[in-house]
Formats: sequence, C-alpha cells, structure tokens
Amino acid sequence: MRDQVDEMEMPTRKGPAPLSVERLIAAVKQLSPAESCEFLRQLDEWRQNGGQNETDAELLALIDENSRLPGAEQQHFNRLRRKRQAEILTEPEQTELEKLWQRVEQMNVTRLKALTRLAQRRNTDVRALMRDLGLTENKGVF
Repeated sequence: MRDQVDEMEMPTRKGPAPLSVERLIAAVKQLSPAESCEFLRQLDEWRQNGGQNETDAELLALIDENSRLPGAEQQHFNRLRRKRQAEILTEPEQTELEKLWQRVEQMNVTRLKALTRLAQRRNTDVRALMRDLGLTENKGVF
C-alpha cells in the first residue's frame, strides 16, 4: 500500500501536477465501496451535464427535445404499435418498432434526468416541477 502511495506522491514544484488516467484510477481503487458509488454517481452526473453546469434554459430545452418524437416519426411509431396490437406486424416492422422503443426509452431517461436536475436546483420534486411547467407525463405521446 505504501508503494502505491509513494507512486502517487507528486514531486515538489509550484502549481498542481497534471493528473494521468493511471493516477486517477489508482486513487479511485483506494475508495471504500460507498465512496466508490458516490464517485460514480457524481461522475455520471457530470458526464450527463456535458462536463459543465447547465443553465435552466438549457435544461428546459433538453426536456423539451426529449418529450416527443418528431411528428412523422411519432405517427409511424403509433402505426407500428397499432399493427402490433392487431397482430399484423411483419418481422422487419417488429425490428423497427423495437429500435423506436429503445430510442423512446433513452429519450425518457434523458428527459427525467434533466427534470431531476432542474427540480433539485429549484428545491422541489419532479412531479411538482412538471406541474409548474405545464408538462404532462407523456402517457399518450409514446
């Protein structure tokens, strides 16, 4: 353990030494399981923010763009869903529908993460924020 610490000690000089990926990984490996989870949570949050803090306007734009599929694509998605319910969906259409579902699910994740960040910033919960913004839960959209 002392060898690992010695490797991580930085030479004496003015200003911080540049961090390498190897040094960061070595430091992360020394975290407790709880600290590791918190580190990963904060890293994921930072990555979702594009490595920066978003403004309310940016979060609102992210929420909006992930609230629905574009018009023609939404109509196509609805048509495929109706065909699936009627059990007349072809195999290629089934594959296409599955890809659209994956896209919709990813959009929902992105939307909810942005809503959560904005709600935290405004010291409220997501449902109250959605009400305040006049947003629906998209039950009929996707």
